[in-house]
Amino acid sequence: MFNFAKTHLLTFYFCSLAFLLTSCGGKDELASNSPVGTTTQKKGEDIVAKYLAEDAAPYRKTRVRFTITSADEPEKIFELDIWRRQRDGDTATYSQIVKPAEDAGLGSLTFEAKDKETVSVTYSASRVEFRESDTGKMFFGGLTAQELLGEWGKYDYFFLSEKEVGGAKAVEVEGRLKKNLKSVIAKMDIIFREDNHLPAEMRLYDSSGKELRVYRNAVYKNDGKSNYVSRLEVDNPVYKTQVVIEILGREYPATIEDAMFEREILKKK
Repeated sequence: MFNFAKTHLLTFYFCSLAFLLTSCGGKDELASNSPVGTTTQKKGEDIVAKYLAEDAAPYRKTRVRFTITSADEPEKIFELDIWRRQRDGDTATYSQIVKPAEDAGLGSLTFEAKDKETVSVTYSASRVEFRESDTGKMFFGGLTAQELLGEWGKYDYFFLSEKEVGGAKAVEVEGRLKKNLKSVIAKMDIIFREDNHLPAEMRLYDSSGKELRVYRNAVYKNDGKSNYVSRLEVDNPVYKTQVVIEILGREYPATIEDAMFEREILKKK
């Protein structure tokens, strides 16, 4: 059900799962990108903006583990190191597989800029060429790069209701794909806890209303700078897989060399 060729490993970008790594940008650009026309929309946009603001930092390095299970194949585990730089409203991220050993060193670069399509870059040694891809392609466990990136700016957000999750106050927000943008994910239902502004659960739907993914059982931590989701489970009813994603460590270096975000680094496996 989830055979992963090395080209998929190269192309796959682990910048930031919508729960675990917030957004790659980690900045509040929602208000400027989306006209707010109703009270429910303004409240929804404000809730998401608080979530994204938790993640803002010029430089960050993260270690992430993906555990993928399926009824048809044995368990697979991948670990990655992820370096992120935010500068002048743009975000660059270099992701490199560190486990398993046979894939260690494979990496990808992803570049996000306001009002531009996000681009992921990999290097094919056999073809001696760089390759670019968008964020709609499916990879480990049937997840898409868009899910890992977040790409929160593609959606308008609307407050739906107040809820309670695990004894904590929460709010439900609906994200609707903007009319001029494309994505297999047409709608998101997200439950945010009020005490830490982080998601507790999220469901993704296509344009027909079919449920594509369920994110649940979030575990929270604080790294001394901000709160974050350190673990969650992703159910994929389409590919019949489950992915457990864990943040093994986060640090905030004073700087990261610019060479880490240049294409030549992809040749160094």
